[in-house]
This record gives sequence, C-alpha cells and structure tokens, in this order.
Amino acid sequence: MKMQKNNKKSGFTLVELMVVAIIVAILAAVAIPLMTGNKNRAIATEGQTGCSTIATAIKMQWVQSGAATNGTTVAALPGIKDGDLEGTYFAHNDYTFTMTDGGTFTINTKASKASGDALNKTLTMTVANGSASWGGTLLED
Repeated sequence: MKMQKNNKKSGFTLVELMVVAIIVAILAAVAIPLMTGNKNRAIATEGQTGCSTIATAIKMQWVQSGAATNGTTVAALPGIKDGDLEGTYFAHNDYTFTMTDGGTFTINTKASKASGDALNKTLTMTVANGSASWGGTLLED
C-alpha cells in the first residue's frame, strides 16, 4: 500500500487576518467614544449628588435659623462632616456656595480627582424659588 501525501496547509491567510484586524478597529472606534461619554455622565452624576446634599443642608440651615448661612464652604453647613462628600471624582473641598437675598443660592464644584478631559470641569447648581437649574462644563458632553 502506498501512503498518500497530504499537501494541505493549515492556518490563516494574510487576508483573513487583515479582515479580523479591520473588524476589531471598527469596533474599537465605536466603543471608545461611548465609554468616554458614560464616564463623563458618571462624573456629572456624582457632582450633582454632592450639590443636592449641600442644597438640602442649606435648606435645613434656613429652616432652623430663619436666615441664610454666613459661610461659603461646606464646613459652615449643619449635618455635613469632613469626608461626607468625598467621592471618586470630587473632593470634600471642591464644593463652594454663595447665598443671595430671598433664599437663592448657587453651589459650584469642580472634578479635581477626575482624569483626562474631565479634570477640573465644573458643575453649577442654582436654586431659586424652590427649583434647581444646572450648568457647567461637565454637562456639555
């Protein structure tokens, strides 16, 4: 009996490998901007949560004393201790606020612990007549 020689070669051709590389590149081009947008929304959400906590403390101060608080830093507010506002992207000292007559106040913060294009982007919450409005560079993305 004669043995038959098998000339088939196994493996991938260069064209097949290039097609796979192109598919991976297209997927990466779509996925990376989506993930960046999600991260910026997460940073904005953390900042909004901190601002809302401060707004509640300011309102509590107003109800308890019948007047606006004298300070502009979080340490001047009742019920908020050092570290309560520490987060992944915002530090306790990143938050400041200003009061005006009639119970209107503005809370400002910046993402000092973020990285990349979100670093030091700002978020502003203005509360007037019981309703809040938002602004700042974090919300532009």
